[in-house]
Amino acid sequence: MVAMLGLASASGQTTVQQVVARSLKARGGAARFAAVRSLSFTGHLELAGGKSVAIASWKTARPGRIRVEITLPTGKQVQGYDGAHAWRIAPGQTRAAALAGAAATQVEDQALDFVDLLADRNVARTLLGQGTLDGHDYYKVGITLPTGDRFIQYIDAHTWLAFHEEYPGGVEEISDYRPVHGLLLPFRFVSGPAGKPGTVMVRDTVHINPKLAPTLFVQP
Repeated sequence: MVAMLGLASASGQTTVQQVVARSLKARGGAARFAAVRSLSFTGHLELAGGKSVAIASWKTARPGRIRVEITLPTGKQVQGYDGAHAWRIAPGQTRAAALAGAAATQVEDQALDFVDLLADRNVARTLLGQGTLDGHDYYKVGITLPTGDRFIQYIDAHTWLAFHEEYPGGVEEISDYRPVHGLLLPFRFVSGPAGKPGTVMVRDTVHINPKLAPTLFVQP
């Protein structure tokens, strides 16, 4: 596969830098990703019985911050990370509670996974091998965030798009890539514990570099 794709280095081995560069180039280029300072989207989660609930998210880079709102039948669930502290408002509640431990790290990971894990310069990456999964020839890239959490992305060796990801506690299928301001971004995600039916999240709209006030991410 390596020779066919023209990725062999001088040593005859494909490097993680080559895989990352090809993937970013296929999706708009490293410079376009680096120019993204903030991102927001609206969408929905698909539930059993054909029902769905609304989801909205706002993120910033440098520092990595996030706010996510899910409108459930029992009320709105809100969680955020302001660059230092993670918090959550439970459905039906008005006061936020500080998060700690694994719950806080999970929210921080979402903030650090800003637009795309491969585009982030503050992560450590390693090439873990090649193979075939669900009809895709792939390169497997290990990614370690500053929190210490490890993600593994499977990059299609022909389209250079990520289609599968392993994250702490589960797996995610990634698909439906669409152009957004010069970038090719995924709009459909199916995630959950390995071996079990996942939750479908669909992005309906995505905005690049919206103006976001820092107070949006601060614990109320």
